[in-house]
Amino acid sequence: MNKIKKMWNENRVILVLGFIVFLCLVIILAVMVQYFFGSTSSSYGDRLSDIADTPFTDEEKAKIVEGFSSFQPIQVDVDVRGKIIYLIVQFDETVSLEDAKNVTVEVYNAIEEKYRLLYDFNATIKQDASENASGYQLMGAKNVSSGNFIWSNNTPIPENSEDSE
Repeated sequence: MNKIKKMWNENRVILVLGFIVFLCLVIILAVMVQYFFGSTSSSYGDRLSDIADTPFTDEEKAKIVEGFSSFQPIQVDVDVRGKIIYLIVQFDETVSLEDAKNVTVEVYNAIEEKYRLLYDFNATIKQDASENASGYQLMGAKNVSSGNFIWSNNTPIPENSEDSE
């Protein structure tokens, strides 16, 4: 017992500081384990919990494809990942860029409101260049909280066949 008292009296500051450092390391380790290995089981976290009650069904996907039927698109792909509806539409050379944008917005507005209030919408509209059309590739996005579509022009600029030096 005397040895312990003697060691305590001679090294009191070092022992207290050592205990504080050990306690801090234990707290840091506990916080790191909770942060990196927390209770969430989904890779998306809890932000997808709302879509379990309102899944985007195959019937809704078919309604989107049907909305483009008057323009007779070459290909329409609808994919839902998480809370985003991805739409890729390939138009033929008879559809202008403005018509393609307008029909995409119309199709979006035809989606039931319960889906529009829950899912973001991402549309890619394409047309291959031909003799009769210059072609385009345009992406549009509509967030749940935004009021309008945001269109980003991704149409590549054609290079001139003759380079002037």
